[in-house]
Amino acid sequence: MMTRAFDSVRVPKAAELVASTLRMQIVTGTLSEDHSLSSEAVLMEQFGVSRPTLREAFRILESESLIDVRRGARGGARVKVPDGSVAARHVGYILQYRNTSMMDVYRARTMLESPLGSAVAKSSDEAAITRLEAAIALAEIDIDDMIAYGVHDAKFHLLVAELAGNETMRTMVDMLYDIVIPARKRYSEALIADQMSLDDREVHKTHAYFVSLIRRGDREAAEKLWLKHLNEIEHHYGQRHMESTVVEMMG
Repeated sequence: MMTRAFDSVRVPKAAELVASTLRMQIVTGTLSEDHSLSSEAVLMEQFGVSRPTLREAFRILESESLIDVRRGARGGARVKVPDGSVAARHVGYILQYRNTSMMDVYRARTMLESPLGSAVAKSSDEAAITRLEAAIALAEIDIDDMIAYGVHDAKFHLLVAELAGNETMRTMVDMLYDIVIPARKRYSEALIADQMSLDDREVHKTHAYFVSLIRRGDREAAEKLWLKHLNEIEHHYGQRHMESTVVEMMG
């Protein structure tokens, strides 16, 4: 006798169903960031499950970084807003398995960010330009601190991705930078240890000039500058022979 396809369908465990319900409430914004979930007793009654089942559901959500469970008298489960760090870690494992180098990541960065810079240059939105100018001014303060400026550098690129207006591309860039930022920090620390430095002033000038071109309405020049900037970054790290694989640089 042939086994019908639905005979092998796995029925979800109660803990998975509870986790699924809470997950949906979190990702749709029904439960906001830092929202404290009801007590275990209330949730057990609400879902009709035992304490071990509820705690298993909590462990599932904790592993997804969607809640933070604190023990003790003042403990409980609090909601965490989803971010790209968990996804980046899993993507990092895949890239590590495929023996992917950081140079490969930087090439991907160039391919992803090129059209985003073009989109921002073409929009000429006043509010967007103002935010970019504010980011430039804030970064100026830390121009002589390689580690601190590295954070500003990343934030500027992430802001460009945000202002491009495509949430899917922005999310992909966010995830990529969860890999790039730790790599840049490690690289900077290695340079400091060797009494060397990055030319952050040139990077800063390029960012500032990019924004000024957008404000002047010179879209074509802004697009060309952004692509040149990304290619120079890729070339810089290529010259440094970054052989480290992704997870090694993230860890």
